[in-house]
Amino acid sequence: MKILKKISIILLSLCLCVPCFSMVAQAADGRISFTDPETAVGDMVEVKCVVKSTSGSLGNIEVKLTYDSAALRFDSGDGVTADSDGSLTCTGSGGSEEATFNMKFQALKEGDTSVSVAGATIASSGGGTLTLDQGSSTVKIAEGDPSKITDEGTTSGADDIEVDVNGTTYKLSDNFAEADIPAGYTKTEVQFEGQARQMVAQESSGVTLGYLLDGEGKGDFFLYNADDATFSPFEQINISETTSIALLSEKAGKKLPKTFQEVTLTLNGKDFPAWQNTEKDGFYVVYAVNSNGDKGYYQYDDSEGTYQRYEASGSTEEKTDDSLMGKIGRFIDKHIQMMVLIAGLGVIIVLILIIVLAVKLHNRNAELDDLYDEYGIDEEEEPERNKPAVKEKSATRSGLKKKKDEDSFDDFDEDDFDEEDFDDDSYGDDDYDDYDDDLMDDDDFEPYDDSYEDEIDDLDDLLGETKPKKRGHEETDDLFKVDFIDLD
Repeated sequence: MKILKKISIILLSLCLCVPCFSMVAQAADGRISFTDPETAVGDMVEVKCVVKSTSGSLGNIEVKLTYDSAALRFDSGDGVTADSDGSLTCTGSGGSEEATFNMKFQALKEGDTSVSVAGATIASSGGGTLTLDQGSSTVKIAEGDPSKITDEGTTSGADDIEVDVNGTTYKLSDNFAEADIPAGYTKTEVQFEGQARQMVAQESSGVTLGYLLDGEGKGDFFLYNADDATFSPFEQINISETTSIALLSEKAGKKLPKTFQEVTLTLNGKDFPAWQNTEKDGFYVVYAVNSNGDKGYYQYDDSEGTYQRYEASGSTEEKTDDSLMGKIGRFIDKHIQMMVLIAGLGVIIVLILIIVLAVKLHNRNAELDDLYDEYGIDEEEEPERNKPAVKEKSATRSGLKKKKDEDSFDDFDEDDFDEEDFDDDSYGDDDYDDYDDDLMDDDDFEPYDDSYEDEIDDLDDLLGETKPKKRGHEETDDLFKVDFIDLD
């Protein structure tokens, strides 16, 4: 009996503990709560849905709601889409512990109605699933003006506007969540194709964003250009605690240096025009507008993922130097590889010419050395100059006179004295008889003087004397010395 009592007490304790644990677990995850507004027939009423977590930041959010379509008609909502009459889906991404969805309805009939949760899938930032308490909204509708009720087709047509962005078709939607609005932007109403549409704008920069849905129903904000009513991809980047930039798809009027080449930069699946610095690998320049509304270039470092303002005021095309040196410089810059090749070939050719000339000069010197050795040019000594003998004046004159007489005899040729010219008859012996022997007496001659013999001796010495050669500027160490030999 005592054993049964103990078992009963244990079982009762366990039963009491089970609901306590479950309630603690639910309370720890969070709650889905709503506001309870009051309105009148024909008026617009706003219902706010708040998803709040008590166990950390929220992740992806999907909440399905139901309402009485006879009492309320859905008009618009942040991140809320109408699946069918009486059914809505709220979607968003967390990043914080709370997410808010604002929904607008028009009251159709008097009475009380409600907006309740049909199902919810809430994830934490860590990827886990959260279980939240689910509340509901009670809307009290008083008597009003039924004439304010607009046609049902008027509001539904607002989501049917299609726009084209880079060849892809999107639908403009007013249903975006408050949590999806980029930081620094607030809701605004913009006239688009004759309709008042819900968009967001940044007051400081004047940038306006529209919420577009793709073919799969996924929404995102796109940059709206009011000048031509077009949309382009939008990507906001925080470069500091107080400044952010939005990349632009348009091209700036200022030109960049020639070292930049236009490319396409892809960020988060969105393509933007960029310019890559060919001299610095991994550096790009993008065109963006900052949070103050100033447009300009920003340099993006691919390796570090950082942005820095790039001054392009001095990046316009450089003035062309039309001088001769400027043209030569541009030609060299344009054909630098060819110029280096030509210079290298020129150096090689000069080296070859130097080597050839050196070899030829070496061979020539060798030939000259052989010539010197063969003729003994280096061993010859310059002959001593013969000093002319100083003779008496009379002897010199006599010698010169005799030499002159001898030269005069050379002028006669042997042919001038042919034997035939002398006839025996003309020169007979009888002719000599006419001369008297007395004419040949020794007394008729003067005595012989020995001084004549001395003069003759001096004349012989003079004739045998070698005439000194004229010495020019030739030296014994000259390269060449030529002896001319008269062969006549």
